[in-house]
Amino acid sequence: MTTDAVLDARTVVPNPGTSTPVGVARRTARLLIVDGEPIVRFGLRQLFAADPEVAVIGEAAGPRDALVIADRCPPDIVILDVTLGRADAGVDLARILLERHRGVRVLVLTSCRDREVMLRTVRLGVHGYVRKGTDTGDIVRAVHKLLRGESVFDSGGSGAVVVDVLRGEQGQPRGLGGAMLTERENQVLRLLAVGMSNREIGRRLVISEATVKFHVRNLRDKLDVRRRTEIVYTATRQGIV
Repeated sequence: MTTDAVLDARTVVPNPGTSTPVGVARRTARLLIVDGEPIVRFGLRQLFAADPEVAVIGEAAGPRDALVIADRCPPDIVILDVTLGRADAGVDLARILLERHRGVRVLVLTSCRDREVMLRTVRLGVHGYVRKGTDTGDIVRAVHKLLRGESVFDSGGSGAVVVDVLRGEQGQPRGLGGAMLTERENQVLRLLAVGMSNREIGRRLVISEATVKFHVRNLRDKLDVRRRTEIVYTATRQGIV
């Protein structure tokens, strides 16, 4: 790797000889930061430096170095900007990461206002889309929500476009092979996609939490997934939302 690559892609790889302390049941989540601006990468690294649940394994200025790091030490979550030298470089990187590393969760943190870029990114199945300029506390909370299996899309600016995409066609049952989603299942799916909990969905739709769980179970069955966390990802990849 060249000197420039070393400067642009700083990686922390766990020492194979280091043992895990007795009593530690859960490892920290591995976070990769990808952004063309050094000050942004530095700020994000500092933001999570003291977080006991997240360890920054590396940072990269572009797709090539990001993939080198991800292949060497697969991340649990990636924070990336969709504009990395060219308008769609980050979109292509998100696609490759999602295809190559099963289970990775991608949070887009960007100032991009290009609607087409936003649409392409969301349709890939990224798990969060947040505008730069948001409070640092919101970024930390977004990362932790993604790690819990939730999705995070901001409520204004580009986030409003993202929500419109995820809503799909109002009032139309959507096909899924031989199965069909009911309108209520579509409503629950759209609210799951914007990161709502069962309780929040129940309040929004004025139904009980138990009824929400019933619809979530039906969605799992129809999408042929085992976990709640896979519902939105699978539905998005199949073009259902």
